[in-house]
Amino acid sequence: MNFITYKNLVDKYNRDIDSAIQEELRPYCYKHKITYLQYQILAVLFEDGAQTIGDLSEKMSMDTGNMSAQCKRLEQKGYTLRMRKKFDERVVDVSLTRSGRLVITELNDILNKRYKNKWTSLPQEDKDKLLESYEIMKKLFTKD
Repeated sequence: MNFITYKNLVDKYNRDIDSAIQEELRPYCYKHKITYLQYQILAVLFEDGAQTIGDLSEKMSMDTGNMSAQCKRLEQKGYTLRMRKKFDERVVDVSLTRSGRLVITELNDILNKRYKNKWTSLPQEDKDKLLESYEIMKKLFTKD
């Protein structure tokens, strides 16, 4: 298999996995008036804590302008708080509000319940192989 065929197959698997998760969360995202992308932003903030728009953009491979717009929408819904740094007003920190933490906890619980049985039945060796495979792919597809 050549590199392009391999890359396209990896892309397809990633899309399939992402689509399955989106489908599972769609009614709950709708209930909270957020998009799947906004769910992903909340998830990163929940996992990694408050951070700048720039750091968040980098983690999610998004343009800072698009990330800023998404965070503004999340703030309008009461899920995030944006604060400009005093030393440089161009730098904006984003953090979860209590409401944001409640929403992401609810959505993560839904995913956990949906996939818990499958995940716990998977041998630890297979879980380790999955992570190792992703680490190898990351090395393959990222800059030296």
